[in-house]
Amino acid sequence: MSVRSIALPMLAGLLASVAMPAQATTLEEAIAAAMTHAPEIEAARADADAADARIAEARGHGLPSAVLSGTIGQGRLDPQGYFGLPAASVTPRAAQLVIEQPLFTGGRVGAGIAQAKAGSEAARAGEAMTRSRIVVDTVRAYGDVLTARHMIALYEQMVGQMEEIQRHARLRFAAGESPNTDIAQAAARLAEAQAALERARGLAVSADARFANLTGLAPQNLRPLPANPAMPASLDETLDSARANNPALIQAEAALEAARAAARGARAERLPTVGAFAEGSTLRDQFFPDYRADGATVGVRARWQLFAGGRVAAKIAESDGAVRAADARVRAARSAVDEQTIGAFQDVRTAELVEAAAARQRLAADQARESVRHEVRVGMKPQLDWLDAEREATAAAVGEAVAQADRIVAAYRLLALIGR
Repeated sequence: MSVRSIALPMLAGLLASVAMPAQATTLEEAIAAAMTHAPEIEAARADADAADARIAEARGHGLPSAVLSGTIGQGRLDPQGYFGLPAASVTPRAAQLVIEQPLFTGGRVGAGIAQAKAGSEAARAGEAMTRSRIVVDTVRAYGDVLTARHMIALYEQMVGQMEEIQRHARLRFAAGESPNTDIAQAAARLAEAQAALERARGLAVSADARFANLTGLAPQNLRPLPANPAMPASLDETLDSARANNPALIQAEAALEAARAAARGARAERLPTVGAFAEGSTLRDQFFPDYRADGATVGVRARWQLFAGGRVAAKIAESDGAVRAADARVRAARSAVDEQTIGAFQDVRTAELVEAAAARQRLAADQARESVRHEVRVGMKPQLDWLDAEREATAAAVGEAVAQADRIVAAYRLLALIGR
C-alpha cells in the first residue's frame, strides 16, 4: 500500500472532524456532568460514608474485645538476703491477654446504635439535599447562559436598528424633512441599546463562569430549554410527596431520632454494666531473680456507679432539652415544607402562564414594530414611535427568554422540594 493511499483517508477524516460541529449539550447532560463534577456532592457523600462507619463503631461496643498488654525492662534486683537470695541482674517482663464480652450495658449500646443510624439517615438526606441544590443551580446556570446569549443577539440587533434609524434621521434632517430632535432621540436610544448590550455581555461572562464551575463543561452550543419534566397532577399529591420525601424534613426527623436515642443513652448511665471475661498472664523476674508465674482466670465483671456528683442527672436533663428542641425543629420543618411546596407548585403554574403571555407579547410587539416602521417611512407617524417600537419589541423578546428560564427553574425547584 502506498503512502498516498494511507495519507488521503487520514486527511479526509481530519477535515471531516474539523468541519463537523461539536455535539450540542442538553440540559440533562449538563445536570449529569454537575453530579460527577461538583465537589459539594463529593463532600456530602464522604460525610454520609463517615456516618455509616459510625454505625459499625457503635455496634462494636457490644462485641467482644481482646486486649494484649506487655512490659519488658532491664535492671538489678537485690532481695537484701531475703530467703538467702543474692542480688542479680534481671530482665523483668510480663504479658497479659484479656478477652471481654459485654453481657448487659443498660441500653447504652442499643442507644448508641440507634443514634448512629439516625445520624447516617440525616447524612444521606443531606447528600440528597446537596444534589437537589446542585441540580437547581445547574438548571438556573444553563438557563442564564441561554438567556444571556439571546439577550446579546437581541441587543446587537437593536443597536443595528438604532444605528439605521439614526442614519435615516440624519438624511431626512439634511433634506429638511425632519427636525434635529429626531437625530437626538435616535442617538439617545442608540446609547441605551449599547449600554444594554454591554450589560448583557457582562451577564454572559458571569453566567458562563457559573455554568463551567458547576458542570466542568464549556458553556458552548447549548440546546434550547426543554419542556418541563413530569410534574405531580395536583397540589395534594405534591404535598404528600414532599412530606414523605423532602430531604430537609427527613434530616430534621432523623435529628429528632438521634436526640431520642441520646436521651435513652443518658438514662442508661444510671444502670450497671456486666461483662464476661477470660484473662491469661505470664510473669518473669518480677519479685526476685528467676521468678516465674503463669495464670488464667474466667469470670464475670460488673460495674455500677452509684454516685456521679450530679453529672448523669445533668446529662439526662441536657438530652431531654435536645429532644424538645429537635421536636420543635421537626414541626417547623413540616410547616416550612408545606409552605414552600405550595408556593413552588403555584410558581410552576404561574411561570407557565407567564411564558405563554410573554410569547404572545413578543409576537404582538414584533408585529407592531413592523407596522410602525412602515408608517414612519411613509410619514404617518413620527420617528419616536419607531424608536419606542424597537425598544418594546426587544424588551418583549428578552422577557420571553427570561420567562422560559424561570419556568424550567421553577419546575426543578418543585422537584427538589418533593425529593425527586
